[in-house]
Amino acid sequence: MNKGSATLRLLSGVGKKGPACFLLEAGGRRIVLDLGEGPPPGLLPPVSGIGRVDALILSHGHRDHVGGLSLLPEIGDPPVYATNIVARDLPKTIAAQPLPVGGTADVLGIAVATGRNGHAPGGVWLHFGIAGGLLYTGDYSTESALYAYDPPAKPAATALIDCSYADYQKPLAECWRNLAQFVERGPLLLPVPANGRGPEIALELMRHGLEDVYVDDAMQKALHRLGDGDAISLRPSVGDDIRRLAAIVKPIDGARGVMLAASADGTSGATARLLPQFENSPEVTILFTGYVNPTTPAERLTKSGRAQTVRWNVHPLLSDTVALVRAIEAKTVIPAFCDRAKLPALAAALAPTGVTMDETVPL
Repeated sequence: MNKGSATLRLLSGVGKKGPACFLLEAGGRRIVLDLGEGPPPGLLPPVSGIGRVDALILSHGHRDHVGGLSLLPEIGDPPVYATNIVARDLPKTIAAQPLPVGGTADVLGIAVATGRNGHAPGGVWLHFGIAGGLLYTGDYSTESALYAYDPPAKPAATALIDCSYADYQKPLAECWRNLAQFVERGPLLLPVPANGRGPEIALELMRHGLEDVYVDDAMQKALHRLGDGDAISLRPSVGDDIRRLAAIVKPIDGARGVMLAASADGTSGATARLLPQFENSPEVTILFTGYVNPTTPAERLTKSGRAQTVRWNVHPLLSDTVALVRAIEAKTVIPAFCDRAKLPALAAALAPTGVTMDETVPL
């Protein structure tokens, strides 16, 4: 490629919900941003034809952003860059190059700034010092009461932004009001990601005075990590609450209280065991709070009416997207992780900034 040019290829994750995977070509370097798997389970990005790349950078540790690491040999086994928190849970065969949770790094001669994404432990957005600035948010949230969010401040002519909720505008406080109605009814099973909204919902339950909070091993491990080495990802003054929460939650043992368990879609972990156990127990409410992954127990139970859904915000509202685009003075926005049908609404809200879902975007 021409060393003076820069492009962004949208391999997967734009135009519909799917695994995150984007190819940045700049300064003679080829860098893949995230390498996810699903939704639905088993769906991998189409990387077989892109050739050898020079690096892979991971924004955070959720499966739809890191679950495709089996594809590394197809892109030349490049070095992997991730924060230490994310790197800790990668396959042991991967010796990741460290990224700061908040700070600057040099990746193959390109200046990369990072900040906390408000979405997951060790999760960061990435700002690349090329072509007037490129911002890749990965997944992010400004609303979390648990995870810290550092608003990007550097100008970025191009922004690849998490628009999972597209033009949705209901705040997190309304999510709690909806969830509280189910909490009051009796035994409640909440399938959740332990490295995401699970600890945040548990914290909210404790802060509202609920004492009967039960968790699986994955949630208990996540809470202890957040009270210790993962605390860098937390909002100020939350650490004491998380440590208190870790001390008061109890192991799941039968149908009682509020039970938080992974995985969020019922395909693995404690929920793979608990969902069949409680499916025929009408006294137990089963409630999903995130994206319902196709071809999973979550989809089957919600379609049959046995389970219900209430969203718990972990992605930006439309107003957050607009504020970010204005703050970084973006000229071009690529909305990620939402359906192409939302493009007109996003284009109208972000005008005069250009909005595109074209497969290749010049920078």
